Amino acid sequence: MQVRQAKIFVVEDNPVFQTLVHRQLETISQDVRIFSKGEQFLAELNDEVDIIVLDYHLEGTMTGYDVLKALKGMENSPPVIFFSANLELTITSSILKLGVAEYIEKSIFTLARLKDCVTKVLKSSMGASLVL
Repeated sequence: MQVRQAKIFVVEDNPVFQTLVHRQLETISQDVRIFSKGEQFLAELNDEVDIIVLDYHLEGTMTGYDVLKALKGMENSPPVIFFSANLELTITSSILKLGVAEYIEKSIFTLARLKDCVTKVLKSSMGASLVL
């Protein structure tokens, strides 16, 4: 069995949260990539990605919901943690129906929870092949 660090992709348009999330997640893995557009993220997505942290509001034409729908249409898509703020109940409900590993209300106060959730999901999906 090959042991490796997790590959984490973050799709977030806010530069402040890009930095804050990156700082939290780089304590789990040195392989954290940040994208501000859903289109850019999907173009670079590959089988080696272990987990995705996804915001609803993004640059470009796609929302996080659009990205999530595209992911769910793919075979073997990695687990997704939705990390977004101020969503209407109907949007949140639609996101949960598509199936996410976790939904976390985005704020500076929930960054530690995000890190804990990413760690938990990675341990569940990668098992012994994960190096923290």
